[in-house]
Amino acid sequence: MDIDLVWLRAFVAVAEELHFGRAALRLGISQPQVSRQVRSLEQALGVQLFVRTARRTELSDAGAALLEDARETLASAGRLRSNAAAQRRGARGHVSVAFLWSTLGGYLAPLVAGAAADQPAIELTVSQITYLELIPALRRGDIDLAITRPIHEQSEMIEVELGSEPAVIAVHPEHPFANCDEVEVEQLSGQPLISLSRKLVPSAYDAVTQRASDRGIDLNIVRDVRSASEALALVSTGLGIYRLPASAAAPFPGVVFRRLTGSQSRLVLLHRPFPRPSVARIAELAMELFGDTDYASKYAAIDLDSRIATP
Repeated sequence: MDIDLVWLRAFVAVAEELHFGRAALRLGISQPQVSRQVRSLEQALGVQLFVRTARRTELSDAGAALLEDARETLASAGRLRSNAAAQRRGARGHVSVAFLWSTLGGYLAPLVAGAAADQPAIELTVSQITYLELIPALRRGDIDLAITRPIHEQSEMIEVELGSEPAVIAVHPEHPFANCDEVEVEQLSGQPLISLSRKLVPSAYDAVTQRASDRGIDLNIVRDVRSASEALALVSTGLGIYRLPASAAAPFPGVVFRRLTGSQSRLVLLHRPFPRPSVARIAELAMELFGDTDYASKYAAIDLDSRIATP
């Protein structure tokens, strides 16, 4: 028996909601329909996907093992439909570009605008991605390109260094560094620092700590966080200092930014080997836009005081 995508959608919805009624509301169909679709999938696969009791629904061992495959199948079908729609519109290809949080503010808008002007026949989609998802998403074909920071790990992906931009530190307005125009990176030695958790960026975390150790800088990390917004919120309480690229320094209440000398944030382009022509064209555009000193230098002249949040 062939597997219907409708059955897969029902399976994923129930697996994520762990409730047939909520899954039905999410899918916009009746609960009996959801039950029939899941039962049809179970019959086609020859396994039980859920353990049902009067009070709860849980994934079976087989359901847990097959859930990611179901998600990937639905994602692949979605890409197929999107690419077909692009072909109907006369587009010469579809390219998906992902950005780390620290590259969204400075690089997403210029790339989208540049692609619209220089490659109007290519349909471009953009998204945010986490560091750990980069390589798996490229391997699966979920994304074609990534504008990111160096990954510091071996893989089959092609990593092209585009350039670098200045780094800044976020500090509380009453911290002594707030009275400085700029701070030497060595001055951070021993200071209370806030860092993204190693679990989020393991290879980059290790590279930064090793580089600091080589320079004799004592990284006194007092708190690991899961996001930049969490880090800035802690900075606003006076807990510590947070380092970030200049292009990612957005206004935040109770935080001021100061230039960090002796430290740069590198920008790289990541893609699979032997990219499709449409992907290669967008990669070339990114290199033209960001692979020169003129673009990065605009952050060297940024007015950091203008990035203080106002009531």
